[in-house]
Amino acid sequence: MTANNDAAPDLTRLPAPLDRDRYEASRHGVFDDPQITVYRNEAGDFAFLDPLPSADYLHYEPRAEKLGLTGYKKQRAVFEHRLEQVADIIGAADSFIEIGTAEGGFLECLHNWSPDRRYIAIEPDGNTRAARAALPWLEDHMSTTQAIDSGCTADCIGMFHVFEHLIDPQPMLDDVRHLLTPGGRLLIEVPCLRDPLLAVYESDAYEAFYFQRQHPYVYTGASLGRVLEAAGFTVEETRSYQRYGLENHLNWLRTGKPGGNPQYRAMFTELETDYRRALEASGDSDTVFVIARPAS
Repeated sequence: MTANNDAAPDLTRLPAPLDRDRYEASRHGVFDDPQITVYRNEAGDFAFLDPLPSADYLHYEPRAEKLGLTGYKKQRAVFEHRLEQVADIIGAADSFIEIGTAEGGFLECLHNWSPDRRYIAIEPDGNTRAARAALPWLEDHMSTTQAIDSGCTADCIGMFHVFEHLIDPQPMLDDVRHLLTPGGRLLIEVPCLRDPLLAVYESDAYEAFYFQRQHPYVYTGASLGRVLEAAGFTVEETRSYQRYGLENHLNWLRTGKPGGNPQYRAMFTELETDYRRALEASGDSDTVFVIARPAS
């Protein structure tokens, strides 16, 4: 559904320098709220919701859990595939902090891969604390402030599908700068507005599903890089990463719904790797990594 040209909202709420872009309304209504409008900038590399929603991230329930898709996500070996994309970045660090750790699944994957590294979690959600406490090698903090006050630092800090939730990312980036050792790297993974179901296949059903209250901002590598540079970071590299493959895309185009399809999975298994690589090479990927350092 294409929106009419509405009066522009208050852009001063957006992170710099995106507050200086020009925007148009691109659709009315998101997955979980028909009263929210999606605005995109002229470059097509950033979108935001208006009014900007608020969410209780102390008791955060991912949408996959709400829709009963956690089994499908686990089947896809999300953590292992992420590690394949960024093993060189994390592997170069002697210590690693994950902000937004949840139960600690990715850190457990990292520890199994390289057990001698120091691993630190920062997660405010008390509901997942018991799962993290079961990992004896893991240092656990409730907030970046708590970690800073304890003198905690690390050579690499990862934020995986966290940054798009931050309505004001500047305080978090200030804390990251304090937590990084000299020469340390920040590794951010976010959903990408160049998702092929939007940018290539132009699926109306997927667009209606894609935008949601829990993601007030949707970036590309370019727009995220601009935010980081305005906040005093130097972007080293941007990596396109396609998480969902041909099975998922064909299922969306056929049914207009999320989830897998066993028939497509069996038919196209041998094509999946080449398909994802082609999308990543084109820059039309559902996810993007940005690697940055504090500017000297």
